[in-house]
Amino acid sequence: MTNRSDQSRPQRGVRQGTAKRRPGKETAARLVEAAYELLESENLDRFSMRNVAKHADVSLANLQYYYPTRTDLAKALCFYVEAHYEAAYAACTAAAPASPLERLKAVLRFNMQDITTRRTRRFFIQFWALLGSMDNFSGRYLGDLYAIDIKQLSEHIRPLLPDAPAEDIARRAALIAALTEGLTVVLGKLKPGDPAFAAVLESAFELMIAIATDDTTG
Repeated sequence: MTNRSDQSRPQRGVRQGTAKRRPGKETAARLVEAAYELLESENLDRFSMRNVAKHADVSLANLQYYYPTRTDLAKALCFYVEAHYEAAYAACTAAAPASPLERLKAVLRFNMQDITTRRTRRFFIQFWALLGSMDNFSGRYLGDLYAIDIKQLSEHIRPLLPDAPAEDIARRAALIAALTEGLTVVLGKLKPGDPAFAAVLESAFELMIAIATDDTTG
């Protein structure tokens, strides 16, 4: 994967809050980007509407015009994440050989590199906690977030197994997503220079390919 900072920030796909016209939509997108950057760089207890507004250099009232509550803003972040990875995956597959397997490998390599970055790990670990706090940790909002991930991965697995049922493709995608997110946490205990770090990533990558391509999976 390529570091998130190497990809342009997505504008489309962002939930635009109350914005109806183009200038308002641009402002709404900038506010969500500010929220994203705050979770990347600050502790979760700093993720308040007031601090997001300050980071975006707007008034609190302006932020609340587009996103009345922190929950509205967090939901918009899910759309922002979706757009980011859709753009990143498109860039990876455009540079990869034309075969479906090589394109899937490019996407998985992107993810393997992305989760090694401190900012990515920080964002997601804090975003998980934020979403959990919104539904009393029932997992509903986390489920919505990873439904996006599973859908995106399924689109890259399906060409490898064109005759497989949709539920089988989704199950494989869910397993790969679970491996990726688990590594986001586990890799925090390993140092990039440690041989075990690269070995874990490579083993995970090979397992993901096996999950995606083995017709006996499930």
